[in-house]
Parts: sequence; C-alpha cells; structure tokens
Amino acid sequence: MEQTVNETRFLNLRGSKPEIDELIQQIVEQATLVRLDKSDLIYLYKEQVVLKRRINSFPRTNESRMESILRELTEYASIDFGCYNKVVLLVSTSQKHPLLMEELRYIHDVIKLFPNGVEIRWGMGYDNSLDEKVLLMLVCSC
Repeated sequence: MEQTVNETRFLNLRGSKPEIDELIQQIVEQATLVRLDKSDLIYLYKEQVVLKRRINSFPRTNESRMESILRELTEYASIDFGCYNKVVLLVSTSQKHPLLMEELRYIHDVIKLFPNGVEIRWGMGYDNSLDEKVLLMLVCSC
C-alpha cells in the first residue's frame, strides 16, 4: 500500500467499476492480521455514495498515534458521520510497531463517531513502510 499524506476522496460512481475494483483490491491485498475478504466489500458496487478517507498518524507532543488519528477525524476530516450507513475500517501498522492493546480503544472511539445501527466491518493489516505510524483507511457508503 502506498504511503500518502491524509486524503479524502469521493469515488466517481458513474461507470465507476474500475475505481471500486481498485479500492477493493487495495483492501483485500493488504497483509492482514484481521482480514477483510472481497465478499465483505462487494456491496460497494451498489452504493450511491462512497467516501474513501486515508489518515496517517502525525502525533503532536504527548499525543499517541491513535489519538492523532481520532483528532484528525474529529477536527479536520469534514465527514458528516451521520449520513453513512456502512463503514469499512482498515487499520495498518508496520510489523515492527504493531497496534498496542491500549490503542485498540481508539478504534472503538472511531466507531462511536457513527450513529447506532451503522454496519461496520473492520480489518487490521501490516505495511512495513509505515514504520511507527498508523494508517486508517475509512470507506463510508450509503
């Protein structure tokens, strides 16, 4: 998976099969600890709106890498969490710096940003180019 700065992208859904194919491949080809399968993501072809958001951790002083991801989501991501009904979360770290138990609670904090009843699928992957950073790929759809 290529490492980029934080980005938000709405996929073009007019004839967007190639874009959805690419997104699904990015997710399922990730070396994973908790795997997302293509069958978990096939619904994306039928969605009207698909938002892809990649967030790398850039912690401030005295801030953990997962705290920085939560800060980015709540302060800068400009996502209307209430308008999506399906969410895919893929959290990636390097194998040398895996997600720690105390960092797992921040995944729950991300999930709580969405209203009750939202269908959430998640996975955890490895990308050794991340070194000490964490990458959250968030795919929201409705």
